Amino acid sequence: MRILGKHSIIGLQETNSLLCYKRGACVSPGLNLTGDILRKLGEFWRVGVRDFWKTGKAGFALFLISFFVSIYGFIAVDYEIGEGWKGHPSVQNVVKDISAFIPIGGVLVGMIVGGIDVIMLLSDWYLDRREKRIQAAKAEGIAEGKAAVYQEIVEWDRRRKEAAARGEEFTEPPPGVPQNGSDV
Repeated sequence: MRILGKHSIIGLQETNSLLCYKRGACVSPGLNLTGDILRKLGEFWRVGVRDFWKTGKAGFALFLISFFVSIYGFIAVDYEIGEGWKGHPSVQNVVKDISAFIPIGGVLVGMIVGGIDVIMLLSDWYLDRREKRIQAAKAEGIAEGKAAVYQEIVEWDRRRKEAAARGEEFTEPPPGVPQNGSDV
């Protein structure tokens, strides 16, 4: 898929022979937009979610524990109303139930946050490992390319020396020199 400029998965519209996003990026029609969407989701995960998790994890944990305690408080109040509200004793029962649930809510939130932390650590490890493998492959490819070019030059030089030894004119250009306006 050929992508031109910055892009987002928001606001797709069709213009002439290109599909353009609101932020000005365009792709050729008939291409696999699912791949583009998955790529954008990958970027969202790497940039948006990871940055939030590194800076906003404590806020997320506090929100979750407050959310769980509020839900449990609603359930406790609903139970007391169902049993017949008795005023102050019912309030004491609700507060006792909620205070007993707070450590359990903390454990639940700890498990959720800890699970996400483990996922982030494994993801970081995998991305670092993949980046190292890509860099090693690039270095290997560059080395192989240099060796191939060197071999071409050695072969060219051998042919040049053989022609000189035979007393013939050698007109073959060195490898990598453009011939007749070509790029090769």
